[in-house]
Amino acid sequence: MNFDIHLRFTPSLAFFGILAEMNEQFPDWTDGSYDWANQTVDFLAAPTPLPKFDEAMFRTPLSQRALNDTLHVAVALLAGNYPLVRDYLKNTRFAFVIGYPRSGGSYLTKELLRTVGLDHTRVSEALAHDGFPDLRETWYDWAGNRPYYHLQEAMFQVAEFLVLAQLYYQRNTERQKDGFWLAPKKMHKILAWAGSFKMLLGQGRADYLATVRHPVPACISIYEKCGGLPRDGRFPVATPRSAIERWITNDLMHLGYSAQELAKMSYFEAVVTGWTQFHLNMATSGLFLGSRDEVRIVPYGKESLEQVVRDYRARDGRNASPPESVLIHDKSRQHAEWLARGDHAVQTVANAWAALGLHFPSLELH
Repeated sequence: MNFDIHLRFTPSLAFFGILAEMNEQFPDWTDGSYDWANQTVDFLAAPTPLPKFDEAMFRTPLSQRALNDTLHVAVALLAGNYPLVRDYLKNTRFAFVIGYPRSGGSYLTKELLRTVGLDHTRVSEALAHDGFPDLRETWYDWAGNRPYYHLQEAMFQVAEFLVLAQLYYQRNTERQKDGFWLAPKKMHKILAWAGSFKMLLGQGRADYLATVRHPVPACISIYEKCGGLPRDGRFPVATPRSAIERWITNDLMHLGYSAQELAKMSYFEAVVTGWTQFHLNMATSGLFLGSRDEVRIVPYGKESLEQVVRDYRARDGRNASPPESVLIHDKSRQHAEWLARGDHAVQTVANAWAALGLHFPSLELH
């Protein structure tokens, strides 16, 4: 029995922006003015609107190749033709940086980009940072009564990312001594599809760097990044100020919290609960599928984060520059009343990981 299936490919805004930047028609994302990994300045970046592109942009050889490759990879993903995808990516090795917000992931991604000779402010946040491709565990809104996300769209975005990453790093960097082009990517959303992603790419074809930080200093850093702790100390579920706060809201609604319950929840309780859910999910997501040695757990701290960078640079041998120093500002004592709750969350996660045969590191306050 045969069925005719009609697919409609609508490129994502990230695909448009990255492709236009690669065609040197849209410098706004990569002009050096936006430092998405800045360690000392917490600010919310106003998204740069995409300009209007005419059809000429899609007729360049680069665009034609990107569009053609994306369609082939997307159809292969939808059809389960993983050998085609693996063959397409045979010269690329990804370094996925995974972690709860404000746990050192942006720093590590930036330094890995520097390792391959790139200024991170010249690499679009869409390509290197969180958000794209958009992977989620549910296809519906939090109330469960209408679709708001579709699997087919996610498949196409995965294809877009794989193609653009391959083209970008092969055009702008040199092969590593191991024969691969290294493609760093901060990708916390991979946990939604971790097992599938690992099976798609194949054993030993990517590095998985999981940064972990104590939830109390992570919470402080989150609210500073979002404009400060709300005056009433409650989580701003009705008016989230950033993608991070929207993400936390979605995670808590997955746990069954209603909007009314979240509106009464303190900021710290919301973040610590979301932090716990994230790390419990990490253990069971399939991230450790195949070989646990592929996953490097990186506790937040100056020495541990910088050592990852040193290891990557020593492995290739062509970049001997020291990593930029990790700046540690521990403000946890300002909220001493939450330290016991944070410690309890860490122990809860450690116990759950241990029950599954996994080791969760002890976390110092930073």
